[in-house]
Amino acid sequence: MTGKHRQPNVLITGAAGHLGRHIALRLAPSVAGLALSDIDSDRLADTAGWIAAGKTERTRSAGECDTTDRPDEAPSGAAPVITIAADVTDETTARAAVNEARERLGGLDVLINAHGMEGPTGPVGTLDPSAVRQTFDVNVMSLFWLCGAAAEIFKVTGGGRIVNMASGAGLAGGAFTGVYHASKHAVVGLTRSLALELGPSRIVVNAVCPGFVESPMVDRIVSSLGNLDLPTEYAHMVPLGRYADPDEVAETVRYLACEAPEYMTGTCLVLDGGLRA
Repeated sequence: MTGKHRQPNVLITGAAGHLGRHIALRLAPSVAGLALSDIDSDRLADTAGWIAAGKTERTRSAGECDTTDRPDEAPSGAAPVITIAADVTDETTARAAVNEARERLGGLDVLINAHGMEGPTGPVGTLDPSAVRQTFDVNVMSLFWLCGAAAEIFKVTGGGRIVNMASGAGLAGGAFTGVYHASKHAVVGLTRSLALELGPSRIVVNAVCPGFVESPMVDRIVSSLGNLDLPTEYAHMVPLGRYADPDEVAETVRYLACEAPEYMTGTCLVLDGGLRA
């Protein structure tokens, strides 16, 4: 989808997760059709149900940093939604999910890879090899299968968009969180490489690099660092004095998926409240 006016058909992976759900709810009013994929079929159905019920999460403005989010009615015209339960770490399953989305939606214009995991935290000499491999299977290897399948579709249809969920962790190091940081560095590298490779086919590839986000994943990371007698509160390090609202991340993804100019490709948009300014 390279034009400015036609609403796209979109596939979102990790749509049962915290950020994935926010992204799905944010995109629903802006797209023609929405395919939601996740390994957790029950939570995936919940996300689809929220959209079908016309609900979304309220965006918190800069002047409302301490308010509590509440569900509000979404704008009218939310897209039709389909769900695809899939383990995207399996190459065959991942490719099949992309093709199923295209078939059931009647076309595919945008792939949003919103799935991911934090992986193990701890000294490098104590890491469980199976946990390290699983993290790379989820965060990195799956992107090769998903992006590859989407690229083949987009080449035939004249272009498309891929948005990868990277992280501020992909732009710097992190003591005791090297597995997560290394995997997100790989996402950044893959995003930039695919932008070069697929640009001639009018396929744009970008990533979002959030910093600290109000989310269960960040809570788990911080808690695991606390187990190592490290700090558990980082908001004071952020110039804006708070973590990102997940809806702010979702809006950035929506922009890249639906509004960003075609000439923007290979970009990793940083959303960290000035942490790395």
